[in-house]
Amino acid sequence: MYFGFVSTKGFAAKIQVFEPAGTCLCVALSFEFLFALAVVYSTNYFLIPSEKYGVPVLGAEIVAGILFGSVFGTLTSSTPGFEFITSLAAIGLMLIMFDAGLELKPSAIRRNAKVVTEIGIMTFLLPFAAGVGFGLFLGLGVFASILIGITVSTTSLGLIHPLLEEFELLGSDEGQVILSVTVLNDILSVVALAYATAFTGGSLLTSIAIVTAAVVFFLYIAPFKLSGLLSRYLADTIEDHTVRFCMMALVGLAFIMEHIGIHAVLGSFFAGLLISEMAHDGHDVNKSMRPVTNLAAPLFFFFVGAQLPVSNFPAGSVGLIGGVIAIGFGAKFVGAYLGSVWAGVEDKTEYMLVGAMPGRLSISVAAAEIGRRQGIIQDPLYYAFIILSILSVFVSVFIFRYVASD
Repeated sequence: MYFGFVSTKGFAAKIQVFEPAGTCLCVALSFEFLFALAVVYSTNYFLIPSEKYGVPVLGAEIVAGILFGSVFGTLTSSTPGFEFITSLAAIGLMLIMFDAGLELKPSAIRRNAKVVTEIGIMTFLLPFAAGVGFGLFLGLGVFASILIGITVSTTSLGLIHPLLEEFELLGSDEGQVILSVTVLNDILSVVALAYATAFTGGSLLTSIAIVTAAVVFFLYIAPFKLSGLLSRYLADTIEDHTVRFCMMALVGLAFIMEHIGIHAVLGSFFAGLLISEMAHDGHDVNKSMRPVTNLAAPLFFFFVGAQLPVSNFPAGSVGLIGGVIAIGFGAKFVGAYLGSVWAGVEDKTEYMLVGAMPGRLSISVAAAEIGRRQGIIQDPLYYAFIILSILSVFVSVFIFRYVASD
């Protein structure tokens, strides 16, 4: 997928905005462009009722992309305004990672440190090792293998948190264990992804040093050493100007990370993590940012679905795709089961962990996008990541709801 700037050349309908230099900013408003946006938002909106049948909104958005992008070809690279739409999709990815950072609370791991660490080691390291080993076995290269490891080892906090909330488990001991393990999985996944992108930078030592400094600051110093100081000076500003401050932090850190050779989405993630530590207790930054996220995120997930070649599926890559999917589910199931046994959690918590841990979406999709953009992975592996992410949403939701409602 190409993320570019808006090209206004050749568009019939324009809006003129006066600028100091006497130039004008032209925005495409052609029928085809508006029709494409209408398709994205309307299909997402009318698929929302599918939540009643256990289909998460994110899954519905991807399905809409598959149907109206890949199958029917409603939105293609020749559609007027395509570059602008893809730019919005790129912003959507940044906002998704920002939300993931907002959700993470590194301090939550302290409450059940021993149990969470034991389960977390098994649910992250076992799938990661299996994914890397699978990639090396196929001769895909070190970086591609590492991305397989990251993709199959992550668990989506954005998927698990609503499930725990739905069954009123957030305040329970088992719910806190599942939430904390998910947080640890997400943290380890982002750290692994950050280092993976560092290896693709121009100066390896410089990139590693920058990633290490960012990880230490955002995951340890900010939440555990500076949270009180940051909150004292910036909490009121965040509360009074939430959206402006968040967008400034998101874009600023994304720009800095991209400029120094680390992918922009990691800057977005760190911005969310930092703001979650600076906001007043009880101030729901997520609620304030939700309208902004709801504007751009559907476009991103629509494009994820639209990238799948349904009508021209690479039959020769079935083995690769099937292997990634098998490892993605199998290693997570085994890791969650062995970790639960090691930590000595009760049966129902164990089964909920086994059901929840394969659920992945934003970080695995981000890894796929980064790998494709950096030229680390080719299309068949990208498709494997996306298909695994889509399937994992439905499988995890089904298993977790079955176990939790028993």
